[in-house]
Amino acid sequence: MGVSINSVSFADGERIGVNNGLMGDNLPSQDEVVALLQEYSIGKYRIFKQEPTVFKAFKNSGIEIVVGVANSDLQNMSSSKSAAMEWVDEYIKPYYPATNIKYIVVGNEVLGVPTADSYVEYLLPAMKNIQEALTNASLENKIKVSTALAMDVIGNSISPNNVSPSKVTFINAVKDQMTSVLQFLEDNGSPFLANVFPYKSYLDNSSAGLDFALFSSSAPIVRDGDLIYRNLFDAMVDAFYSGMEGMGYPNIPIVVSARGWPSKGNGEVTTIQNTQNYINNLIRHVLSNAGMPKRPGKSIETYIFSVFNEDSKTNGEVEEKNYGLFYPDKQPVYSVDFSPSFSKIVTMLFYIEIDEYN
Repeated sequence: MGVSINSVSFADGERIGVNNGLMGDNLPSQDEVVALLQEYSIGKYRIFKQEPTVFKAFKNSGIEIVVGVANSDLQNMSSSKSAAMEWVDEYIKPYYPATNIKYIVVGNEVLGVPTADSYVEYLLPAMKNIQEALTNASLENKIKVSTALAMDVIGNSISPNNVSPSKVTFINAVKDQMTSVLQFLEDNGSPFLANVFPYKSYLDNSSAGLDFALFSSSAPIVRDGDLIYRNLFDAMVDAFYSGMEGMGYPNIPIVVSARGWPSKGNGEVTTIQNTQNYINNLIRHVLSNAGMPKRPGKSIETYIFSVFNEDSKTNGEVEEKNYGLFYPDKQPVYSVDFSPSFSKIVTMLFYIEIDEYN
């Protein structure tokens, strides 16, 4: 039996979005997904590849769409400008603006992830070709092109007992490509999309305890120079900011394009209670406008992974099938409070505590 998710009265709460994979044999239709997101006032929706059924269902819904170009399509997108133009002509132009497409994410976790090495040479050419296709369609100022990257591109590990975002650099293996990607983003006014999973960083090094990863610790307060960190998420996001600053790109905004905590598969770490605490604390933190220690007072656009548990994932890990906010029958897996009123209290407490430690 499901538990309740409190409905949102969104103003700035629309910064909370959700990811949705389609690797399930019992998932609801996209029309049902639209109704579900509207019921809970979730304002943004990321899919990992073009899907006309999504574009049609979300027409005039008011929900922003983030659409991916799959890694397997990068070679084709990079091979010729005409391939990218055909993709935009088929999947973007017929639906926009009735379907509110916000970003096109060209490739997912291509740089730094060994399993995606074969796609690296195609990434930037594909991004450029998609950008040119949007320009030809007069959409370059309305839909932004980016790519999503994981913590694998970061040279200095960020984990619960190693919190030094200021010392982070991108790994040497990706620096040349990263420079080109960051220049592309700056030239086109696009954000840097980061997939940030404290759960995975916690597994890499759990000696500092679970609370820091779950936003649940009041102490210790971790200092990195003049900056204070009370949770692993902030440290991971600021690590990306530091990496970009070190390469001469301090002004590119970050969008957290995927983050979550599984509710099953790893004993006491992945209990429903832990996942509920993590997601609720994340939402409160994002909606509070507290921002990151490096960017205080500036909220960060965030997409939760994911809408549904996906039973058809084939990598064998139970956790990967249990990141959902909802079961496929649309019942909530756990209770989530999107209420912005609580977030205002969090903001006040945040600034009071910062004053106390300064």
